[in-house]
Amino acid sequence: MSKYIVIHNKNSRGKLVDKSILEKLFSENNLSFDIFQTADTLEVAEIIKLHDNPDKYIYCAVGGDGTLSNLVDTLLNCDINKPKVAYLPSGSGSDFVRTFALPQTIDKAFQHLLTEDFYEIDAGCVQTDNITKHFINVLNVGFLANTVRVSELLPKFFRRFRYPISFWIKIITAKSREMAIITEKGEFSSKAFNICVCNGQYFGGGWNISPKSSLQDGILNVQIFAVNKLKAMKIFFLAKKGLHLREEQVLVKKASKIKLLSEIEIEIDGDFFSVGPAEIFVKKRAFLFKI
Repeated sequence: MSKYIVIHNKNSRGKLVDKSILEKLFSENNLSFDIFQTADTLEVAEIIKLHDNPDKYIYCAVGGDGTLSNLVDTLLNCDINKPKVAYLPSGSGSDFVRTFALPQTIDKAFQHLLTEDFYEIDAGCVQTDNITKHFINVLNVGFLANTVRVSELLPKFFRRFRYPISFWIKIITAKSREMAIITEKGEFSSKAFNICVCNGQYFGGGWNISPKSSLQDGILNVQIFAVNKLKAMKIFFLAKKGLHLREEQVLVKKASKIKLLSEIEIEIDGDFFSVGPAEIFVKKRAFLFKI
């Protein structure tokens, strides 16, 4: 039986989960486990280096999308071959698992740890001149990246509502900006409000941003919002149900490699990443996800 290496993010901005709750769940279900409470990426990397055998371990993230994304990034950076990854949601955003219709609460989601089912998952990768990082769900360029940047400055008091608050803070002064990207199937160079690069289907607390995305086809769904602010507001509301793709000014491209030429903000999986230019590409079926 594989042992669970549980990475519990103490700084998750969602609901705080006591370590004893996790210990009880694993013990009552007769699962072998070690729980590590971490505060930063360096701690996660040190834990993985001490538990680097994918035949012996299943790596379980407890937190939000950022916690899960960071765990996958660390595993792949440590050259763990096809790591087995599980997830228990407790963050302010748990959108990645919506693609699988998995529960949003720890007690219900835990039942999936008792199955033998895994799903092969693509990982995205974004690279600037000095930073490389993997992502599993959605990368944003432009307005939504800026809202994430603001959200990370908000006091912990706002932890569960940081995304909508930062959205309304930034929308007041937001405007379309010049953006340029190159993909295998063409180029875009004009004003846009936001560019979404999607591996998964949901983000932003349940918005169905990319209903046709597959997590194992080696392709990213690129959506360019070539609109002004007022039009973007309408489109964002349509995106809650995946209806925005009908809009003529939402340009959709499918690509496995993307070059972002603009010096513009980037966020991945709910965390601010860096500023372009950058290269974005896919690592096909890079890890196994327990469903």
